Amino acid sequence: MLKEMIRHAGNSGTREVVLGMAHRGRLNVLVNVLGKKPQDLFDEFAGKHKEHLGTGDVKYHMGFSSDFQTDGGLVHLALAFNPSHLEIVSPVVIGSVRARLDRLDEPSSNKVLPITIHGDAAVTGQGVVQETLNMSKARGYEVGGTVRIVINNQVGFTTSNPLDARSTPYCTDIGKMVQAPIFHVNADDPEAVAFVTRLALDFRNTFKRDVFIDLVCYRRHGHNEADEPSATQPLMYQKIKKHPTPRKIYADKLEQEKVATLEDATEMVNLYRDALDAGDCVVAEWRPMNMHSFTWSPYLNHEWDEEYPNKVEMKRLQELAKRISTVPEAVEMQSRVAKIYGDRQAMAAGEKLFDWGGAENLAYATAG
Repeated sequence: MLKEMIRHAGNSGTREVVLGMAHRGRLNVLVNVLGKKPQDLFDEFAGKHKEHLGTGDVKYHMGFSSDFQTDGGLVHLALAFNPSHLEIVSPVVIGSVRARLDRLDEPSSNKVLPITIHGDAAVTGQGVVQETLNMSKARGYEVGGTVRIVINNQVGFTTSNPLDARSTPYCTDIGKMVQAPIFHVNADDPEAVAFVTRLALDFRNTFKRDVFIDLVCYRRHGHNEADEPSATQPLMYQKIKKHPTPRKIYADKLEQEKVATLEDATEMVNLYRDALDAGDCVVAEWRPMNMHSFTWSPYLNHEWDEEYPNKVEMKRLQELAKRISTVPEAVEMQSRVAKIYGDRQAMAAGEKLFDWGGAENLAYATAG
């Protein structure tokens, strides 16, 4: 979807694309759109940092930039860094695009395209989205429209009933506050997705307004590595486990239309897997670019450790750790919740190293 939009943008005169997104699908975008080498990504997960360029943030927050070849010319891609506050990157992207347009002195140009990717729960639940929409046509902030893609996987961590998630029929209804067109499309139909992608970009370029794509899909795995969705969303995941993947659906369609055989599809998957295993770039359109070392050098390799003056005695920490991990006997816990509390008790007893969640709870317990 993103590659189709970038190709269409390049053919429409765009020379820069600034992307903003949360963690959902970010590793996919890094490798399959921006051309980050899988080996570099795997090395980061393994802690094999070749050079220290930041604070050691999680991989789902990392930005990246590269050049992408289209039939209309080279397009520079910039994926913004983001924190865990999912939607705060939206105004950052708009500000970056506005600065680039001001530098070009072409405020109504299509040369720079902002694309923001949202989740269905966060796009309605975080007010910064509405604030950014409100500024989309204000003279000091407008950028000629933003393409806003909503990954509507129909679940916000553990909230899957729309009656609990929002007060509107669709998660994209907030786009109506600026009269943005909203295209609802089935993510299981890649040809429909490609068509809507081009249509949305054409609208944005023609009318200089925001446009929404409601990509109706599902989340096949958990919210993160620690989430077992069959426990948090058992009924939904009984259906998802039986549902074929978009790749399988499309491969079957191509075979029925005698465009490609299932053997052809399997060969494509194997070739892609081999490329991943080799660790090389898997994006054919990727082109090398010079690193902006001069621009970034003042912000790199800073000391981020700070001595904390109010130290807490070990005995006090152990007491607090035991208290916050002890559950009343009358409480019957779900098995996975019980495991978390059991691990926390082991941490309190010194039998297990503290994880981030346990340390964070201790920080709360010792505050004030």
